[in-house]
Amino acid sequence: MSVVAERVREFEWRDKDFKFLAGLLHEKTGIVLTEKKKEMMYGRLVRRLRALKIPSFAKYCEYLQGPSGDKELGFTLNAITTNTTDFFREKHHFIYLRDKLLPPVRKQIDQNSAHHFRVWSAGCSSGQEPYSTAMVMRSVLGPAARNCKILATDLDSNMLATGKMGQYDAAKCRDTIPRTYLNSYTRRVKDSEGDLIAMNDDIKKLITYRQLNLLHDWPMKGKFDIIFCRNVMIYFNKETQDSLVRRYATYLKPDGILFIGHSESLLSASDVYKCEGKTIYRVLS
Repeated sequence: MSVVAERVREFEWRDKDFKFLAGLLHEKTGIVLTEKKKEMMYGRLVRRLRALKIPSFAKYCEYLQGPSGDKELGFTLNAITTNTTDFFREKHHFIYLRDKLLPPVRKQIDQNSAHHFRVWSAGCSSGQEPYSTAMVMRSVLGPAARNCKILATDLDSNMLATGKMGQYDAAKCRDTIPRTYLNSYTRRVKDSEGDLIAMNDDIKKLITYRQLNLLHDWPMKGKFDIIFCRNVMIYFNKETQDSLVRRYATYLKPDGILFIGHSESLLSASDVYKCEGKTIYRVLS
């Protein structure tokens, strides 16, 4: 970056500021931000400085170390990470859930009303993934879906609040949610932001939202039949990725399934998982 280009910046952006922010995010979340991400970080955080009326990145770094720092870190994280998510993203995962995984569950619940099925959406963002899962469950299992529970976790409290609310832009929903699901499991609402689609209560009741840092302790008791961890590991280094997927294996029931993102793989954990299809892995018993 030339000196001339630096002078036309709205906010002073020193190497020292970038290194502090990258180090803080790595310490708190495990996210790795190399020097190549410096310009991206500037571009995504300038709106936070404007909103807070903070005059420089040096002052923003000080703010993050103050009493509001923990709360603000959520906004920092939200700005830096993509949070690109849609209903039924990577559709083949939900087809596999519908056609392969849930029909046997229906039989098990019919034979034993106490049978339960547990799903963890790790890195659930604003809730589209767990809601997509819940709609598929309801469509296959009918009333027996009450025996299913979805845990949806994310580090970002703002994303979790959106998920709990369960209301989304109507136009985007119509583009991504199958019509039969829209008609059966959602309703239209209006507010100051325009037309929205709201999830019905019978879908929302299947999901519990919790804030969780994947690099810290996991307080959950019991194991899961399915874990979704899609497009989350791309932010971690290889060592952290390997540690995370091996840790997931200990939280899966025998023959449990791990769904990962399209740009991720489990080549380093082939001793723990068997590939069942594109980005679909079954834990080895």
